[in-house]
Amino acid sequence: MPVGLLLLVTKRYAKKHWNLMHFMHAVLGYFTLVVTLVWSFKIIDYFDWKINAEIHTIFGLSAVILCLIVALSGSFTAGMMQFYKEKDWTPKEKVTFAGKFHRVTGYFMLFLGNATIVTGVWEYYAETLLNESMAPIGLVSLLTFCLLVMVFEYLYRMTNRKATMVVKTPDIDDDPSKRTNNVMLYTSE
Repeated sequence: MPVGLLLLVTKRYAKKHWNLMHFMHAVLGYFTLVVTLVWSFKIIDYFDWKINAEIHTIFGLSAVILCLIVALSGSFTAGMMQFYKEKDWTPKEKVTFAGKFHRVTGYFMLFLGNATIVTGVWEYYAETLLNESMAPIGLVSLLTFCLLVMVFEYLYRMTNRKATMVVKTPDIDDDPSKRTNNVMLYTSE
């Protein structure tokens, strides 16, 4: 949960330091991929490669596959960005599509990862330790994540609202002699 939150913060809420945050986002993304793969193989090996049909297993397997897709799409997007250092992007560029794909799958991965945490904690406490009173602690993790995202999003939007410049323009009069500062006004007509 904390690493997922940091992945979101580095690419959405801390854009002021873009180069550093881009590097941090990549490092955290690769860290997440490696940890996900290593622990998945350790857990599957522990259970003698038998996969059960419980909800946590389904979420976990889906999270592993989606984690691979998100990491590959992020690497692909970052690699494509290197080709655009000298020219402007346009909405129809392939890297724009790749970036949007990475963003959407990344957000879905955050949701799926938190759902996997909730179901894993529930299974661990309720079934392994037989202590159902501690099982809802996974929900605390999910609610903490959601609350922090809401706080960051609120602060982000309030900061951006204040940073937006409002340009006051004078009323346009058809008589050119009444215009001030010799400003040429162009219309789209």
